[in-house]
Amino acid sequence: MIGALWTGISGLSSHQKALDNESNNIANVNTVGYKSSRISFADQMYQSKIGKGSIVQDAEKLYVQGNTKITGVEYDMMLEGDGFFTVVNKNTLGTAESFYTRAGNFRMGDNGTLQDAGGNEVQGWIMAPIDTSTDVTSTNPNTSVFTNIYNKMLGSKIIRHGTYVETVTAKATDYNLTAKSDSTTVFSGDGAKSKSSKVADIENAIKDYNNWLQKLKEEPDASSANSLAQVSQIDFKSGTDSIIGKDGDRIYAVIDGQTISTNFIVTNATQQFREDLWKQLTNNGTSTAPAIAEGLVDPTTGTPAGSNLTPAEIAAYDRAAGKIETYKALADLISNRLPVEATMAIDAAEIGTFNTNTAYKSSTNYKDMLKGIIQIKSLIPGQEFKITEVAEQSGTKIAQGNYQSTAIATKGSGIAAVQTSKDALSKLISGKQQDVYTQSELGIGTSEKLEYSITIYDKELGINLPIPNTGANPPVAAPVEVVPTAPATTLTLEDIITKLNADATLNKYVEARNVNGNLVIQTKNDNYDVEFTGNLEITAPTPKVVEANKDYSGREGAGAEFLEIVTKVDQMASKGSIQLRLDTLNISDSPFGEFSVDNTGLITMKQDGAEFAIGQVAIARFNNNRGLNPEGNNLYGKTTQSGDPIYNINNNKTAEVRGKALELSNADLSESLVNLMIFQRAFEANAKSITTSDELLNTLINLKR
Repeated sequence: MIGALWTGISGLSSHQKALDNESNNIANVNTVGYKSSRISFADQMYQSKIGKGSIVQDAEKLYVQGNTKITGVEYDMMLEGDGFFTVVNKNTLGTAESFYTRAGNFRMGDNGTLQDAGGNEVQGWIMAPIDTSTDVTSTNPNTSVFTNIYNKMLGSKIIRHGTYVETVTAKATDYNLTAKSDSTTVFSGDGAKSKSSKVADIENAIKDYNNWLQKLKEEPDASSANSLAQVSQIDFKSGTDSIIGKDGDRIYAVIDGQTISTNFIVTNATQQFREDLWKQLTNNGTSTAPAIAEGLVDPTTGTPAGSNLTPAEIAAYDRAAGKIETYKALADLISNRLPVEATMAIDAAEIGTFNTNTAYKSSTNYKDMLKGIIQIKSLIPGQEFKITEVAEQSGTKIAQGNYQSTAIATKGSGIAAVQTSKDALSKLISGKQQDVYTQSELGIGTSEKLEYSITIYDKELGINLPIPNTGANPPVAAPVEVVPTAPATTLTLEDIITKLNADATLNKYVEARNVNGNLVIQTKNDNYDVEFTGNLEITAPTPKVVEANKDYSGREGAGAEFLEIVTKVDQMASKGSIQLRLDTLNISDSPFGEFSVDNTGLITMKQDGAEFAIGQVAIARFNNNRGLNPEGNNLYGKTTQSGDPIYNINNNKTAEVRGKALELSNADLSESLVNLMIFQRAFEANAKSITTSDELLNTLINLKR
């Protein structure tokens, strides 16, 4: 009888626990991500094959998928399949404890991290800190984050590599506002471009940049190779072979099926032009044969035809001047019609003959331009242009010219192709600084001495430097001094150019050139985006500070700013709290964007058309989910029974993440109500067994009496 009492008590106890458990399921029927639990009963030890009641062996969680609720809330997430979000509870002592949850009702915390409703920080693979020396390409050394002035979107792609996710985003300031036409007075025949052609070149380069980004996205681990720009030359058979020389004649080139032509420009040669051309052709009178071959004589002495120029000799100079202007005009047209730079050019030996094994250089010297060679360089690496005809035409007579390529357009691949395309785009947006000084401003023919130095930003040192300098700390400017080449007593343009380019420190940053008789000082290719301040002073005979000509000086490109930022989420790195603020991440000066998460848990923030991968939620799996210990607040803790969490790269083989949705409780209210009735009946029945045993005991006691 006594045993029956204890058996009944055990039944009451176990079913009370069952009622408690079912009540908990009912209480959490609306708890996000809640997993219902069920009681596992077990019979107790036996004596003489008679059991001694029941116990609750386990209250096991049922890790089955809950229903989906579409919330539309940007930070909400749910898991579809096996896995748990990982969160960290950071206490005031600075220590942190990891927990696991299925509740994805997240939010942005005060510190910008992704947090659950209890303030625990969601863990995942975080965006690596941005290294401005390797991850940022900026034409402005003072800017490394996107600001509101970078309002031109150039390209933005998220690229998934094997173990990391990369975001490549480039923007520019408004190049439509900053671009201006090059002065044809100075730069005709030297790649002169109009404002509209500069903008068109940029638009072409943007398409190329985005094409390469898309290819990299499609094949992130493709082999890497640079794209190469095409360089070609066209030759109009100058000298005795040239047939143009009068009004109505023309020259043309057919490039990519487009006929680009210009009529002969009738020009009256000035006395200065005659003297300069004669000096150049005869090497200052030491060899008159090249000039005589052109039908020219010394304009100062009439040699060899007499003391005065005849009408025929004057016409020869006019014809030479007209040909030069015509060739320059066609070069300018080519530069403005196509995404290329066309310049008057000469081969390295300066003999004016075609040879694919030699280099050609830009030149606006009269004797070089008279040879009729135009060099055409593609501004977009890997983009080919086809020349099919070059000719001069006079009436019905056509003299075919020559064309060749000294560098073939080669399409690259992978990240290197993206980089070469980016560099080309950046150069078109920014462009070299070009300071122009005219001969009259330099006092050519009267100045006896000048000094020149620059102040420029050094990328390696990260400071502004006077160049050249004394080497002191802080550095002190030591200007280059230019004096006439003996036996001359006044400076020539070539004196200045030769001396400036001969200075090793100055030549590291800038290059001096003679462009159509003007001194042009421009940044070099490897630091095209850097600005400098030129300091030029005539020191004798009359001291005078000379400023660069404001009408002619400017940028070879559009004069805008370019900024590209590359971010990286490395899944081989340790995990941490996911930061959502773009200003804290040093991407933008504006903190917020449009939050989004994909099915792998990759979190992106979209701002002003650019989308940045800023982290990836890490999904944990366990060998034994039922071994996890419920901690309350929708959290679970790992135990020796559950084992340590397992994380897969890109959350492969774990639950998929669904954004703007929540997983509802999997507690079934109707089932729980039925269970309550069952457990209630069982409880009552166990109570009845106790009362029955009690009555039997009373009967036995009464029998003894």
